Amino acid sequence: MVEKIIDVSVINVGEIDGRAYMNKRDMTRLGVDDFDIIQLINEFEDSCAVQVLENDEVEAETIAVDNGILDSANISDGDRVNVRKAFIKKEAITRVKFGIEPLEGQPVEECISYILENFDEMTSVIRNRPIYRNLQVDWPDAGCGHVKISFLESTPEIEGDEVGIIDPSGKEVEVQLVPASEMSFNAVLVLDVSGSMSKEDMVVRGTGTAIEGLRRGLKGGRDLDSLLNEFDEKKVSRIKGAALATLLFLSQKVSRGWGEQLAILSFAGDVDIFEVEYGSSGSTPIISCTGEAKSAGLEVIAEYVSKRCSKGGGLTFMSGALQQAYEMTSRFAPNSITGKINPTMIVLLTDGQPNKGNGLGINPVPIVRKCARDYPNTVLYTIGLGEADNRLLKRLSEIGRGEFYEATDLGELTKFYDLLARRFMIALKTEASDLVEEIPEDLFEDSEDVDETDEIELAIEDEYGSPEEPNDNDDEEEDEY
Repeated sequence: MVEKIIDVSVINVGEIDGRAYMNKRDMTRLGVDDFDIIQLINEFEDSCAVQVLENDEVEAETIAVDNGILDSANISDGDRVNVRKAFIKKEAITRVKFGIEPLEGQPVEECISYILENFDEMTSVIRNRPIYRNLQVDWPDAGCGHVKISFLESTPEIEGDEVGIIDPSGKEVEVQLVPASEMSFNAVLVLDVSGSMSKEDMVVRGTGTAIEGLRRGLKGGRDLDSLLNEFDEKKVSRIKGAALATLLFLSQKVSRGWGEQLAILSFAGDVDIFEVEYGSSGSTPIISCTGEAKSAGLEVIAEYVSKRCSKGGGLTFMSGALQQAYEMTSRFAPNSITGKINPTMIVLLTDGQPNKGNGLGINPVPIVRKCARDYPNTVLYTIGLGEADNRLLKRLSEIGRGEFYEATDLGELTKFYDLLARRFMIALKTEASDLVEEIPEDLFEDSEDVDETDEIELAIEDEYGSPEEPNDNDDEEEDEY
């Protein structure tokens, strides 16, 4: 059966019990009936699910939606959206976890205790609400003060665009309430655009849906179109894999409300910090992951990433890039609700072959060890592209309290991004004192930087051993590394 999708304009009609209204003609076109669940998806892949009812006071080609539903999906009055019948999860939901976030400074533990003691009140708020991955419900008149309820996870798991149906009373479904404050975080993306990243060894598999979503949501120019067209091939360069990964992270972060602020750095022989123009306010490297970013920055960011990753060239100043990434975290503004700086996720995408120190040292390990201690509210994830130096990247992520992911298949990389925020929350609970043991700082030759010639390959062989010949120091490196 061919999926029916119609394009309509959104009307925000305030509070209407978490539902939406459509004209009978449009509901017939869509093939839905009263109390069916539909999904709304805008051009940036922001989405929500809502129960729909017929109301002929609503004009054709429009949809009247509850204010809270729109807020949770970052969809505004007047937006154009695609509407389709929802993909209802076939398996029954047996457990659901909600995050509770106080919005008036009250202690989160007191809010959770109040809700548990007065569960019927929350039942009235989530009644009629289908659950999906970015569901958030605003509850301004809770007995414990203004709070926000966010869907965190369920059993069985809600995947992709699936929608689940729960028993809001909790009689047939186990309902868990936990603090949601850990969900808000900032991010710094660090892209390697050096010469070694030009090698074409990234397998293109399982990326069709993700790329099509980027085409719809990011209306960039010629550079972006050219980049996305590259993924029709069987293999692409590491640098273009990094570009796709960056755009996927950005689109997911904004559409799902994972974080508050974002910065992007790229590096080869030097470090380049991307800045976005905000009209008369000038430029800033700090990108707000809200509706403002959608209208003012997403396409510009996509174009920057596309151009910067169009071809690789130069040395690899990894230590400098990572130091600037950590320093960038101090430029993020405090969270508007908590008044504190959000924790920060740093994501390094590289093939992990540093060969320039520029006064800091070629070896990035001492830099990350020091920065991890100086900036304890950060977690470092390293993503190895192509034939990466996995031992180096794994050690960097261990020191940074994150984890390493080897991305030889772009389809698997998209799945890793789906799990990243959840793993980040776990990593934040690791104490800074748990950092791994000291590593000799002279592991990398640091007397002088190599020239940008064939000496690059020679320098790499000196540090890591030739790929064709056994390295006499393998056992020693394993202990140090």
